Amino acid sequence: MVGLAVAAILLAASACMVRRQTRIQPSQLPPPALQASLADLVAGLNSKSQSIRTLTATVDLEPTAGSIYSGVIKEYHDVRGFILVERPALIRMVGQAPVVRTNIFDMVSNGEEFRLYIPPKQKFIVGKTTFRRPAKNSLENLRPQHILEALLVPQFDASHEKWFLEEAEEGGRRFYVVSVVGSADSEDLRLKRKAWFDRANLELARLQFYESDGVYVEDVHYSDSKDFQGTSFPSHIEVGRPIEDYRLAITILKATFNQAIEPEKFILNKPEGAQLVDLTAKDQQENPRDQ
Repeated sequence: MVGLAVAAILLAASACMVRRQTRIQPSQLPPPALQASLADLVAGLNSKSQSIRTLTATVDLEPTAGSIYSGVIKEYHDVRGFILVERPALIRMVGQAPVVRTNIFDMVSNGEEFRLYIPPKQKFIVGKTTFRRPAKNSLENLRPQHILEALLVPQFDASHEKWFLEEAEEGGRRFYVVSVVGSADSEDLRLKRKAWFDRANLELARLQFYESDGVYVEDVHYSDSKDFQGTSFPSHIEVGRPIEDYRLAITILKATFNQAIEPEKFILNKPEGAQLVDLTAKDQQENPRDQ
């Protein structure tokens, strides 16, 4: 009898301690978390990545200002863009102003060198893709390879990389997170990137990129996958660059995959009268031992 009395007291006390009880409607419950092995996640991502050789897309671009984000592109709220991509490293991207649809930037990259033309500034910038020094005008911080890395998701490469799996929860959603590591010159392991898979559908939801010294350089979010003539691809991609302090949201309006693209489409020559800014020369002056 004493035991029953104590139990009754504890139940009554715990009921009094409940501040508020909310019942979640079935329609508001998150979908059940799907199960997948590390091997399944790796094979699925590699298969999708390998299936995309070229991409031709019409997009809407939404730049977001950071503390140093200023300049031409900040003046435009509706930037129409055109993107051409060919594996492994070719990309061309053109941005146009709203209404009048005149070009506000045009940039290309072959994986080693990038070229960026800004018509409103009559400025033509060239440099190595590895060059990074934040500019006061954040439009000049845009690099084609930033977009390329987001669109052509890198595959898991067993010959140069290792990876491991963990679970995570963020914003009420559950994820599988695959961390990819590789060897630096010293043979020490370094974190290269993290791939987040939404456990509601096992789709890639986020990619985080890191440099050899552990610097966090790029954060890409994927959502709203759609069928583009038989190819499933996220229609909304948000690219964040913490160091350059800008974000760029890409909404894909139209997309065609795996159709041939003429080589000349990836050629961008300096227009007559444009000011040449050669970042390659600056990079050589500032880092002579790296050349």
